[in-house]
Formats: sequence, C-alpha cells, structure tokens
Amino acid sequence: RSGHSLSQAAAVTVYETRKKAADFFNLQNVENCILTPSCTVALNTVIYGVLKKGDHAVISSLEHNSVLRPVQKPADKGVITYTVAEVFENDSDKTIESFRKAMNDNTKLVICSNASNVFGLKLPVKRISALCKYYGVLFCMDAAQSAGVVPIDIKDIGADFICVPGHKGLYGPMGTGLLLINTDKVP
Repeated sequence: RSGHSLSQAAAVTVYETRKKAADFFNLQNVENCILTPSCTVALNTVIYGVLKKGDHAVISSLEHNSVLRPVQKPADKGVITYTVAEVFENDSDKTIESFRKAMNDNTKLVICSNASNVFGLKLPVKRISALCKYYGVLFCMDAAQSAGVVPIDIKDIGADFICVPGHKGLYGPMGTGLLLINTDKVP
C-alpha cells in the first residue's frame, strides 16, 4: 500500500493471484475474488454479512462446524433462525425436496457443502442453486473438501458465493482461502 517498487510488485502479484483463481473457478469479475485467511473466514463473511435480524437460513445435515457454529450463535440469541435440510444418500430428489421444505418466507441464505469428506457424498449443488434462484434466496457453497479435487465452475453451478480453502485440494499454504462472489444482490 505504497508507491515504492516492492509494494507495486506485491500488488501486481496479489492481482495476478486473484485473476488466476477467478479464471480457475470461472468467476467473471476478478474484483469478486477475495483473498481470505481461510475457508472459515470466507464462510463467516458470507453468513454474518448476509443474515440480518429476523432472517432465516438453511444448512445441510452434513455441515461442518465452520458453518454450524456461525449460524447457531445468532440463532441462540434470537437474531436469526435456521433449519437443517436432510441430505439423503443416493437420492437427489429427496434431498432437493428437503431443502425446499426447509425454506420459508424469511429465508435469505442457503449454505451447503459441495461434498462431505466424512460420508463421501457429493451434494446436488447445481439443483440446490437452481432451487434458491427460483425462490430468490442466496446460495453459498462450501468447497472445503472439493476445490481442486473436482471441477468447480461458479457460473455453471450458479452459486452466489463459493468459499474455498487454499491448503487442501489446491495445495496452497495454510492460512489462505478464497471468497468468490457471483452476485450483486449482497445486502
């Protein structure tokens, strides 16, 4: 954040990194590729940035504490509510119906993992995203277990947000992550 040559070189390197990440995930606007200290920070940014008093969220039954805890904390204080949508192994139709039933008029955000490393399940995220679009709800995909392992195209999936760790499937260093923003409907 200065005018000397090393600072300018660092700024170019940061921009080039963001551009490569945006291209890798097919994110059109490099300015919407945010470097974070972790996937958890990216998830917290979305959860606490989107959900306001009286809002409702939907999470999947396979969520990690990095999603469950930041949703549970404001729910315990009566600020928001949330519902857990059951994920049914080998039955995408039942899973989608579970997400649909979990939504209500106050639902602002659906958050789910792309894949579970505990159960070896991949969620039907493209269909969940389409469901969210139909109801006008923002969709955040947690790619902690899938980024760099399976192809992720943010435009094809239709996710509004994708949260990514740098140190897992992307083989980056610890203390790195990404928040990819694919919407202009952020409050």
